[in-house]
Amino acid sequence: MPKKKTLLDRFSDLTWNDFEKWAGGKILSRGKNYQRQGRVSDLAVTEDGRLIAWVAGSKRYATRVVMDDDGLPDSICSCPYTFDCKHGVAVVIADSMSVIVKALDRSSLDADDKLAWALDAVLEDQYGICETFAEYLHRRHPKSAWSVQANLLLGRLKKFKSGKNTDDFIRDYDRDRLSDWTIHALERAGRKNEVIRFCETEARKTGSYDRLVKRLIAVQRYKEAEQWIQEGIRATKEKLPGIAVGLRNRLLEIRTAEKNWPVVAAIQVDEFVRRPSVQAFKECRKSSGRAKAWQKVREHLLHFLKKGEPPWKQKGWPLPESGLDRPVVDRHNRFPLVKDLIDIAILEKNPNQVLRWYDQRPESRFGWHGVNEDAIATAVQAHAPDRAVAIWKNKAEQLIAQVKPSAYQDAAKYLRKAAEVMQRGKMGQAWEDYVKTLRTQHRRKRRLIEILDGMEGKPIVKKRS
Repeated sequence: MPKKKTLLDRFSDLTWNDFEKWAGGKILSRGKNYQRQGRVSDLAVTEDGRLIAWVAGSKRYATRVVMDDDGLPDSICSCPYTFDCKHGVAVVIADSMSVIVKALDRSSLDADDKLAWALDAVLEDQYGICETFAEYLHRRHPKSAWSVQANLLLGRLKKFKSGKNTDDFIRDYDRDRLSDWTIHALERAGRKNEVIRFCETEARKTGSYDRLVKRLIAVQRYKEAEQWIQEGIRATKEKLPGIAVGLRNRLLEIRTAEKNWPVVAAIQVDEFVRRPSVQAFKECRKSSGRAKAWQKVREHLLHFLKKGEPPWKQKGWPLPESGLDRPVVDRHNRFPLVKDLIDIAILEKNPNQVLRWYDQRPESRFGWHGVNEDAIATAVQAHAPDRAVAIWKNKAEQLIAQVKPSAYQDAAKYLRKAAEVMQRGKMGQAWEDYVKTLRTQHRRKRRLIEILDGMEGKPIVKKRS
């Protein structure tokens, strides 16, 4: 007589093919997302083995699922789809995960085998739905069991092979996942003294330098951290520039902790040259101010934005070397960098400079894709109301030309701003004449006329005279 299946066996037997056969690929994908986002709540099992739960969608839906005679789930839901919907899929996945973990925890398996079972589930999960197992692995388990798993994971890493068609990024990602859990196992086993040496080995294999540096900083081994930062940047800046950015930020973290403000400022200037932005300018201002060098630094940064000459090559540069690789000026940049100069002028509340650079914006038959012209008009409205009004009118007219009701609503926002400035400047008659012109030019655009009526406070239904 065959052995009766336990809940663990029952749900473990469900494959992704079973799910797809039941609900279809599209609904399965959406159900996975719902479960991953934690939308299933109040999950319970009835006496006859049915699953019931609430699932948060556009509304909160009651969902019930049973296992059918064919071995596949069958669901009914209060959502408009009713049968075998994404809410049902989310409930089954959530139930499968929670039931399996509970069954695992209560099983007669040794602590070693329980951890091995959960680790396999997490490491083989390609869909991000096994968070319940990750939570289980963060619970308290015997150190001896963790030590066994650490040795097993170290053995797996020695034998680690990627598929023939696997690219470097996917290979390194899979290996990093395995090594992350190896570190977790070593730490839980009380073998923390092995972690940094392990991270050193892995850094050169997968480019995981940041993980190593982070741990060196945590134990205040700053000199070693700096050496690995330099090595990591050299190894990754071409193929994996995101890692190099993170490593530069680690050195910034060290220098900030030391309160070495001149070098902090120099590092942030390097980043400004790599990726100019108003936020990077503000970071430079903050650190250079602490180094009592802001005025000179500011002049050099603005000169860079205008001419493209790196700040440290300019005469009178006040900051020391950053200690990092010098950035190369992006050859695609066309100086002056008008967008950034305008953003900075807005930040510094200098309307003359805002207009100076706005008037030098590059012309293109496709229009100018620069800073928000609404922000420009707002910045200069007190200083040059006529320019602000002209910008807002132009934006409104471009939107009206799209002949879409939604665009008319957006146009009204700019027209209201123009009206407010013109009324303040005692140009009420000029505004009325402008609106009259709009009405004449676009008299066939009924929705636009209604919006203009609303702006002028006209009643919806005209009274008889």
